This record gives sequence, C-alpha cells and structure tokens, in this order.
Amino acid sequence: MSTAPKPPGMLVNTPLNVLNTFVKLRDVTNDVACVNLGRKSLDYRAIVKVFPMNFALLSEDEQEGVIEGFKEFLNGISFPIQVLIRNLPHNLNSYLHVMESVEGDLEEMAHDHAKFVRQLSSRRALVKREFYIILPADQQPSKNSAESAMNAQMQLKLRVDELLRQLERVGLNGQRLTSLEIVRLYQGCFVSTEGWSRPTTKTMLDGTNSLMRSAWEPESRPSSALSQMARSENKQAAAQAGKKQPKKKPQKQKKKIPGLTQVAELISPSSIEITPSYLRIDGENDHEYTRTLALVSYPRSAYPGWFESIIQVDEPNVDFSIHIQPLPPEEVNARLARKAVEFRGSVIFSERQGRTANPTSTIALNDVEKLRENLARGDERVFNISTFVLVRGRDRRELSERSDRLIAVIRSMDFRALPVRWQHHMGLLSCLPDLNNQIMRGRLFGTNSAATFYPFTGSNISMDTGVMFGVDPNGGLIILDPFNSEILENANMVVFAKSGAGKSFFLKTVTCRLLPTANVFVIDPEAEYNHLCEQVNGQYVRLSSESLEINPFELYGNTGKAPDPENEDDAVEEGNFFREKLLNLITLLELLLSDEGVLTQKEKAFLYRCLIKTYQNRGITMESSTHGRVPPNMQEFYVIMSSSLRGDKRFGVGDDTYGLSERLERYLHLFPSRTKVVLDNRFIDFNIRELNNTLKPVGLFLITEFLWTKMRQARQALEGEAKNTIVLIDEAWLLMQFQQGAKFLEEFARRIRKYGGGLWCTTQNSDDFLSSDEGKTILAMATMKFLMKQDSSTIDSVTKTFRLSPRQRSMLLGARRGEGLFATRNWTPMEVVASPKEAEMANTTIASSLSHTVAEQEAELNNLAEFDENMLFQGAFADGGERL
Repeated sequence: MSTAPKPPGMLVNTPLNVLNTFVKLRDVTNDVACVNLGRKSLDYRAIVKVFPMNFALLSEDEQEGVIEGFKEFLNGISFPIQVLIRNLPHNLNSYLHVMESVEGDLEEMAHDHAKFVRQLSSRRALVKREFYIILPADQQPSKNSAESAMNAQMQLKLRVDELLRQLERVGLNGQRLTSLEIVRLYQGCFVSTEGWSRPTTKTMLDGTNSLMRSAWEPESRPSSALSQMARSENKQAAAQAGKKQPKKKPQKQKKKIPGLTQVAELISPSSIEITPSYLRIDGENDHEYTRTLALVSYPRSAYPGWFESIIQVDEPNVDFSIHIQPLPPEEVNARLARKAVEFRGSVIFSERQGRTANPTSTIALNDVEKLRENLARGDERVFNISTFVLVRGRDRRELSERSDRLIAVIRSMDFRALPVRWQHHMGLLSCLPDLNNQIMRGRLFGTNSAATFYPFTGSNISMDTGVMFGVDPNGGLIILDPFNSEILENANMVVFAKSGAGKSFFLKTVTCRLLPTANVFVIDPEAEYNHLCEQVNGQYVRLSSESLEINPFELYGNTGKAPDPENEDDAVEEGNFFREKLLNLITLLELLLSDEGVLTQKEKAFLYRCLIKTYQNRGITMESSTHGRVPPNMQEFYVIMSSSLRGDKRFGVGDDTYGLSERLERYLHLFPSRTKVVLDNRFIDFNIRELNNTLKPVGLFLITEFLWTKMRQARQALEGEAKNTIVLIDEAWLLMQFQQGAKFLEEFARRIRKYGGGLWCTTQNSDDFLSSDEGKTILAMATMKFLMKQDSSTIDSVTKTFRLSPRQRSMLLGARRGEGLFATRNWTPMEVVASPKEAEMANTTIASSLSHTVAEQEAELNNLAEFDENMLFQGAFADGGERL
C-alpha cells in the first residue's frame, strides 16, 4: 500500500480518530442534527426526504414548467444546500422471510413466489432510490449552547416549511426526517448494508447522553444520589456565578472520567483504511470499499433533466452528492468583470495583430456579458455547484467495475468524472449528510444552467413491507402494503384497462400474495376466479336466477360478543347500524321495484313502515340487546307489506296503493329464508355470471352490503384485531349504472377504511364509470390507481380524468399485456410479473357449461307469474312464523 501524504487532522491511527475525524454528527434532538465541523460552535442541520416524480413521462410543456419551478426554487434560497441521492439495493430479506414462513395450503405458492423473486434479483439490479435535501442553520453568535440550539431549531423549522412549500410548487412532496431517521441515514452512509440489517433502534437512541438504570426502577422514583449531587453542584455554581472568585492554585490534573454514550458512537465504523484509490470501511459485522468521483468537466449546453440519465443507472450502492452554494451578486459581478476584461483583451489583441479572434474567447465573452446583464436585472443568480459520486463495493474488483461503468456512462454524455486520488477520505465526508464540502471542486452556474441539474426524478414508490405489485423499468421492485396507513391514506384501488390487457391476472397475483395476512372477497361477473378459488381452497358462492343465497335482513347478531349494556358507545353503534341497515334495505328494494332505480318519498315511507314491522315481528327493535335474535326474511316482509290487500289489519302498515307487493312477488324465490353463506374462509368468490342483466346490479348490491355487514361484525367481535379485508368488485360499472347502486358504492369506498378494508374496483368501460359524480368520488378516494392498455375509444376520457401527458397517453395506447402506469403519489411505469405457480393459478378458466341454459332461466321466470301464494305462507315462517 502506498504511503499517503499527511494532511492535517486527517490521520487515522486509533478508533478515537475515526470517531472525531469522520463522524461529524454529535447529537440529534427535536429532528435537528448537531454536527461539529471544527468551528467554535456546533452547526445545525435539518434533513428533508423528497418524493420524486417521473420527469421522463411528462410532456414538454410540463417539463418546462417543472424546470421553471426549480429555477424559482434556486433563486429563492439564500443559504447553501446539499442534495443527497442514494441508489440502494432492495432489502428483500424480510420480504422473502415472510413469504418463506407461510405454512398450510398457501405454502407452495408463497415459496414459489420467493424463489421467483430471488431469481429476479440475481438477473437484474433491483435498485431503490432515496432523495434528501440538507438545510443548514446560520452560525449562532450566542455563547450559550442551549440558546443557540433553540434559535437554530426555530430557524430550521421556518426554512423547512418554506422548502416544502417551494417543492409543492414544483409538483414534489417532502417529509422532514425525525431524529431516529437522521441517525439511521448517517449509519447507512458509512456502511450501507448496516443501515437496514442492523439499524439503530429508538431504545439505543434514548440511551445516549444518559445514565443507565435498572428496568425495575420506576420512572416516578426519586432521582439517584448522583443526580441529586449534580443538581446541588449546579445550584451552588449558579449562586456563585456573579461573585468574584479568588485565584486558586493550579491543581494536579486528575484522571479523566469517561463520559456518557454519544450519538456518534452509535454510527461510527470500527475502522477506516485510507489508500490512494479507495477507502475500506469496516462496520459492526461487514465492510465496504468506497471511491469518490468528482464531475470536473461539463459540456457547453445540456438538456434539462440530464442528471436523470446518471442517477437512474441500474447500479446499486451509489451515492450522488450535489452541493449548491448561492454566491453574493457583488462578488460574482467583480469576478465576472475581471473575466470579461481578460476575454475582451484577448479579442482586442487578436484584432490588433490582424488575426481573427479566437471563437472560444468571443463566445465566452458574450456569455459573461449576458450573465452580468441578467444579474443586474435580478433575473438570475450564480451558484457554486460541486457534484460527487460515491461508489461502493463489497470488494475491490466490484468497486473498480462499478466505478468504470459509471465513468463510461458519464463520459457518454460529454461530461467527465475523475477519481479524487489521495482524497477519497475527503470525498466520503463530502457525501455524508453534513453539508460539508471538503473537496471544493466546484464550478459557477447561472440559474438557467443550474436548473438543468434537476435531480428529483424517478419512480420510487416502494415500501419496506407489503407484497410485490410489479417491477418498474429502472430495475426496482414495487412492494406495497395497502394497509399501511402511515404512508397511504387508504387501501382503495381502481384499475382501468381494456379487455385482454391483463387486469384480472394482475389482481389475482396480488390477492394471492395478500392471502396469508388478509381476507379477499371477490365479486366475479364472468366466472374468472373459479380456478383461483379452487387452488387456494376458497369458498365458491354461485348466485343465479334460482337463488341469491343471501338473506338481506341479516343483522349484527351471532358475533360471539354480547353488547355491553353499560357501554353507551356500543349501544349507539348498534343503533346506528340498525338505522343504516333499514336505509340499505330501502336502497335494495329501489333496485328491485323501480324502473329507474328511484322510488317516490311516499313509497319509501311505506317500505320503511313495513321494514320496522317486519323486524318487530321477530322482536327486533332499536335496542342493541335484541339484535342477536333470529332475523326475518324477504317472504315475511312480503306478507306484512301485502297484509292490507288481504284484509289483515294487524300490522297497521296501511294499504299498498302503489302496487309494490305485486312487483316484489316475482322476486321472492330469489331470497332464502336464511343466508346460505358462512363467512369462514379467507377467499370467497361470489359468481354472478348466471344472473341476467336485470338482476346483476341487485346481486352486486346485495353481496357488497352483506360483506359490509360481516366486516363490521368481525371487527366488533374481535375488537379491532380482525384481519384486513380486500373487497374486489370486477366490472364495477355494472353497479354504477344505477343511481342508488352508485351511491352505495361511493359510501362503501368512503367508510371501508374504518373497518380494516380496501375497495378494489376494476372496469373496462371507463366512460360509464367516470360519467357519474359517484364514480369520480370513488376514484378520488382511491389512493392506488393502475392504468393498463387503453383502447382508442376510451383513451381521451382517461387522459382528461387523470391529466395524463402525451407521453403517458402514448404509453397506454402502446402498452403490452401486463404493462401500465401505477400511482400512489406519482405515476410510474409498472410491469406485472408472476412466478410459474402464480401464473398457473391466475389463468382464467371459464366453465364450459352452465347449470342452467338461457331457455331454462326464461322458463323459470315465466313460472313465477303462477307462484302459489298458499305455498308462500306455508314456508315463509317455517322457523318461527307463529309470531304472526
């Protein structure tokens, strides 16, 4: 190993020097990082995590708007900032561990998926990108450290708030890092693998700057004698502060007492070896080799967003650090004036010699004069920008190969990057989130040229936990947890795609991966989920013109938990549910009995009286204690509704002058006296293929309302510990065709989150879905959106609704099967991939023959006109009709 020069303060001989030289972080409090950069006082930093947008998918006008917004952002800063971009490998250990720990009938599918992900990661680099902005506080003149820290915190809060507002104008979202997140970021910047394999915990952070105590000692116990003695000494020192102290004789220096654990010790590497061409950093149980590249040469012109081509390279373990320092206009003007004199002198000298002036000098003179003019007008500012690339590798060979590939990519764009030989230790410091530019290799840029650096571009929407939804073109996995309320507002999702685009394949694969931790209930209008239901041992429910399988009068009962009579909240909740149940039944009856899905107010009032009497006949009232009794059914409701027509005045509901009972009579055979479906399976497939077009909206509404009731029932029974639930409605536009059905689905989308559920709606008829206000509301309530291949007849409405750019529009028109645009915050291209076992399970299998032909169904409907009323009364109350 070559002998390096000895720069002052940069020798590394002992672990103490490693800690003092490389770890500048000294403390983290109230989301503020305190760093020691060798000045008289500490420096304070705040760190904001930025969520990028996919710049390449924007139209030219939108890109121009983003660049203009970034110019305003640069012109608005009066302090230096650092932009840190980290290309990290996907941490798949926890995800694969969860999949490989699945047992039971889903074990084979989960293990096959885990094997597929491992093979995928071995064939391509799975990269996750993180974007940060580091903001400084001004140097505090106060000698009181507590006062300086407080002033810095207030100033950083104002700067962070203003930064987030400026980012919103550009179309970006940001989030300030907490104290624990700051420590973990620093830890990962030294040895990236330890940032996720052995992250600093909150308990470890709480243990810094404090004495260790016994866990048996209660928090409220009086402080120890040591603490009391310390407070006593502090009081005495404060009392004597104003008095003149007599001179004391110098005492013999005592042995230094070790201090308390500091934050720096939590993140400090064990050793750092400095060589001319790389660093070796040893962590707790791993090591890395690092090399720093500095951009030293730029082309004369570059297109906006050129930096994206560098940071989006499929290379993990690479950090990009951009130091942006605004310069005072007067200082820049003086420097530009000297440069202008030099260039002008060169041109004049050439003219006096009778030679043509050097074009380079002429162009440079024009550029300088134009920049001076813009500075005088205030249209532009000048920045000193330094750009560094920190490359990491597990060994020297990997480090060399990765750095060579990056240098080649940068050189292909007419830029030049050089390794900072003998200065890689300073390069590491320049790429830490300290805002500490040690190398100082910068170049002057005006606002227009500096804006072309726009770095916040990408499509990183992946989470640490969840299931794989797909892959993005840049080599990253899209792993999402739909029920992560800290990141996503809700678990709702809409999928728009033409027939054959692969939306059913996508939903089948994702729901299979969610099954170990969530329930999945599918409303299937085309019998596409039958095969999947069999493979996962799910429950298959066939709704046909013979029977709808569900008694819509089912209540909350049989939850296994009796309502607490002393708990007023439980009683109110039960009462509210019963009222909602009555309103939902009226909506169902509207779908059955009206021609256009709407009944008059008088007809609704009559139905409401009949519903109340029907429940009262079973002893069920608004009192929650009665809700566990046997519920009535549609036949009982019909008997009470038509009682006046038969001369029976016992129920006092009035005469049915609207003919509602006659309209209902033809549907009575559809409703069983008791629900035949038991919600005891994690996957239930409601097949409504055999329902005719008239009854399909009724079936959809009935199933959805039934699931809503059962979800609330399960949540109440388990006191919020029930599994999360996905309700998947395929071709939701069938229900959206009817006003009451659309309103109910809208309400379902609004409230399902409270009960640990998510509503997933798919449709190939986007025009019908988006033509109603309810459809637009459902879309607005969906945090996740997936647009797959579109037809030319629907692309205009989709483009207008989602405000897609021409590039995004073209991508949807030309997308292959399984490709599309996915969004939580921003749009990103996504491709659906699946393991062989998942692909086999997701293949659509349509039954070759139905249990009833169309002719048989028509014959059954004709026979309904001759329904025997005597048989109705014999069977309507077979389980307790003596109450009448």
